[in-house]
Amino acid sequence: MLGDDSLPTGAILDKRYKIVQLIKSGGMGSVYKALDLNMDNRVCAIKEMTDQFSTPEERRTGIDRFLSEIQVLESFRHSNIPKVSDHFFVEKLPDRFYYFVMEYIDGTDLSSYLKKYGEPGLPEKQVLKWAIQVTEALEYLHSQKPPVTHRDIKPSNMILKHGDGRIMLIDFGIARVTNPGEGYWIGTPGYAPPEQQLGRPEPRSDFYALGATMHELLSGRRPDDFDFPSFDEVGVKVGKDLTEIISICLDFNPENRYLNATYLKEDLLQVLGEARDECLMSVNDLFDELVAKFKQEHLDPLLQNLIQRYGNEAHTRFLPKNLDYLVFTLSSPTNPVNFDLIIKKCDPERCIHFYEKQGILDKKLIGSLDPTKPQEQHQAKFFIDKFVRNYEKFKSANWGGGSGWSIGGGGGGLGMITFGSP
Repeated sequence: MLGDDSLPTGAILDKRYKIVQLIKSGGMGSVYKALDLNMDNRVCAIKEMTDQFSTPEERRTGIDRFLSEIQVLESFRHSNIPKVSDHFFVEKLPDRFYYFVMEYIDGTDLSSYLKKYGEPGLPEKQVLKWAIQVTEALEYLHSQKPPVTHRDIKPSNMILKHGDGRIMLIDFGIARVTNPGEGYWIGTPGYAPPEQQLGRPEPRSDFYALGATMHELLSGRRPDDFDFPSFDEVGVKVGKDLTEIISICLDFNPENRYLNATYLKEDLLQVLGEARDECLMSVNDLFDELVAKFKQEHLDPLLQNLIQRYGNEAHTRFLPKNLDYLVFTLSSPTNPVNFDLIIKKCDPERCIHFYEKQGILDKKLIGSLDPTKPQEQHQAKFFIDKFVRNYEKFKSANWGGGSGWSIGGGGGGLGMITFGSP
């Protein structure tokens, strides 16, 4: 299945993701449209990276970089950045394939948009509004600790989302690693500033790439390395203020560019000259934020307690950063059949479902709660209590039924877990 240039339609990855079609391919990887079978066939995008390392050392470095960057990506929550929900590896000797799963964006990348509508460039006001959205995403990225640099801002990595017209910033430097002779660098010639091409990117490197992108969208001319003719030379009319902003962004010396994304955004807003309300958080964004808070404050402590108290019986040792489809597995040496607690976020219903699953049997619903309602959040403890009681009964029955591992510690049992009465 993985030996061909691209994955066939219908292929199943990680026993969960069904390939629908190839979206694009190039560099070191491909992007596919897929269905998440565990999430009621929700549409998602899967990025595939092929292992093209020539030495074991390069391979170890590549794997380490992939894992470190994907953990950062999975923590992002911003309205202009697609959500990354999962990652996994597939081995097919002698190669290894790396995958990460992200939100599917139904839209058009700005490179394609420019080719279709550019005359030769696009209207200044339109480019300004898009650039402002990108600076908002950069404000978020650069404020992380440590700061995150995108490293590959360009029109093809900016998608105009159908429906709400939002710009989504994609492809966070994982897709391409090149070596110009002075160490590894990530990016695209023409958009990458000098310091990045020398392997020393910093947050202000993104301002150079955004300046190059604005220049292309306004002029219709794809940039060559460090070559940006004036707008008069290419025959397009761009206001003096915006021209000056782009010139600051394109300065060779990062010290001479904008100090931060907020200052850049403020200047772009001033040129736009329109009252602009802050982007309201969408219903989905708000729900995701409340789910994240519920997970951190209520769910994680309960599951960490299970990990600590059950020791080697808890096959789930680390909890994911985000709650999407979480499987927590217990199994005892006396009965190695998996006993799973499945916690699933359901966006359409605005709720979280709790299931238990014994071995190969179908999962059974324990209960559901609305994480946005404080009065329902305590039910997570009730559902986990029920899962633990059923696991103890299951284990006791298969062990010989009678010695009794009791949750409350009574009846001569080991007293491993005490959650209290439901």
